Amino acid sequence: MVCAGTIAGLVTGLVLASAEPVVVGTDAPFPDYTALDPQGQVIGYERDLMDGVCDRAALDCTWELANFDELIPGVMSGRFDVVLGGMAVTDERRALVDFTQSYHLTDPEEWYIGRPGAPAPSQARTAVQSGTVHESHLRRMGYDHSVFATEAEALAAVAEGRVDLALGPFSTRADIQDFAAARGLDYLYSELIPDDGVAMAVCKGNPLLDRLDAALDAMRQDGSMAAIESRWFQ
Repeated sequence: MVCAGTIAGLVTGLVLASAEPVVVGTDAPFPDYTALDPQGQVIGYERDLMDGVCDRAALDCTWELANFDELIPGVMSGRFDVVLGGMAVTDERRALVDFTQSYHLTDPEEWYIGRPGAPAPSQARTAVQSGTVHESHLRRMGYDHSVFATEAEALAAVAEGRVDLALGPFSTRADIQDFAAARGLDYLYSELIPDDGVAMAVCKGNPLLDRLDAALDAMRQDGSMAAIESRWFQ
């Protein structure tokens, strides 16, 4: 089945020469990959990286916010030309979209947070954000879970006692550590959820992929990618 966005991607490839916008979709509340500043603008490692890619590839990029579970369907349908935001590369996602080269590695150890004494994941009900590798993991393991549209909703569910645990990309994030400490929650259990790093995704067959990869190659070779990474990940 041909991805619906492939035709849109081909058209995009034709109009880029006249500086038509390329729409970048992201779910911003994921520091330090993407976040919102007080003015509501997207900032973070992937914002700086994408800005560099847009400059080098001569793309006129605009940003659109969406819930994480809308990103891959959105790029498949042509709503977005490219999506990013801590997007882990997995075989399940490769079946749906094309990924650029990976530009950041992830720690496969992911943590559940909850109140001390909460049951183990196999016996608990766990809150998770829809569309994430964490949701896929819970489904694959056969664990009882509740799916929420946003990370904030999943965290609120465990904080309010509506579920036992929450699973997500929590381990290195100061915002989650502060959230947990303020509400009597702790990092209780961990499991391995491996992936092939973080990358941008486009609709299958979209020729924009070659331009993105060429720009990423150039940024890797001249050291600008490493400089951006060191700015956001100490």
